Amino acid sequence: MFWEHLDKFKDVDFVEAVKENRRGIEYLLKYIFEDNDTYHKFFENHKEGDALIKYLTLILIAYTRFHNAYIKKFSEKYWKDILNNLPNEINVWEYIKIASLSKNNDLHLERLDLKNGKVNIYEIKKIYAKEFIRVKLKELIDKIKKVKLPEDETIKNILNDIDNYLKDKVKFEGIEGIKALDYKGEIPLDWHPPCIRGILNDILSGGSPSHYARRSFVVYWFCAKFNPNLRPLNDKGELVNISALDIASEEEIEKFIDDLINMLFKNVEDFDEKKTRYYISHNIGYKVADHITHCEYCKNWKDDGGKGLSYYCNPDDICKKRGIIHPLDYLCYNINMHLKLKSKDKKQK
Repeated sequence: MFWEHLDKFKDVDFVEAVKENRRGIEYLLKYIFEDNDTYHKFFENHKEGDALIKYLTLILIAYTRFHNAYIKKFSEKYWKDILNNLPNEINVWEYIKIASLSKNNDLHLERLDLKNGKVNIYEIKKIYAKEFIRVKLKELIDKIKKVKLPEDETIKNILNDIDNYLKDKVKFEGIEGIKALDYKGEIPLDWHPPCIRGILNDILSGGSPSHYARRSFVVYWFCAKFNPNLRPLNDKGELVNISALDIASEEEIEKFIDDLINMLFKNVEDFDEKKTRYYISHNIGYKVADHITHCEYCKNWKDDGGKGLSYYCNPDDICKKRGIIHPLDYLCYNINMHLKLKSKDKKQK
């Protein structure tokens, strides 16, 4: 794969390389997102440029809102290249490195045979190949984003062209906001905490949050819609065990589940509608369970014990305020601040 050749590009002038290979970058994007095979025809006689084009494209895409979608599409196009070199058994530590970072539930080690330090991946080789690519590209993008792009007009123009091209190819299915209890109107997305927005953006852009991240998002979103004051523990420190039907009607719950599936989870790599409907119902305590599985407190996002929550925990100034100890506290803070400002404006008038 192209990342095996990165040492060859360490002395390449990035701006000049992008200028010289602009057409190749354009063809690669069309291949990834449209299945246009012009890219491969372009390299029929000079395949040595393939790795450089993929490298340059990854750098550019890292600075756009489409990087998760690109990673997903890239893995779908090139997983066979990894599969062809995969043995049926791999070292357990090599496996754990990929499985722990992929967030794909099908890669849980307890589901596989482990003997003599080797994991048998025969039944999940395709999944592993895709996740191997996703993990590798995610690691590369994280490194790329730590370095500022050169201030160059050509680079700005290309990024603008990429944005214009992909905005019609990658649909960020809109969730304008949700209605909350005792609040009339739509709730802007920036009223939700960074962790929830992070998971939402990951899902909408084709990412694959961990099982725990998805669960926390689902329960948060449900409570935000029907009872933003609901917390895992009551004033006495006792666990609050209530079902979805305690705070919403059956018709409202069914619509909530349908909306989540249609607007969100169909974008996730390992989407299965039957399983997704079951897990959402289970998480909110509806039919298949008798109580809500609560969204985690903030402290459990920071120290998540490998649940894949800490990745999304990026506190801002509101998160750091006293009393903000649960994601729903963040939402309630913003609702209350808005209502106070609205009330103040009325009095002044």
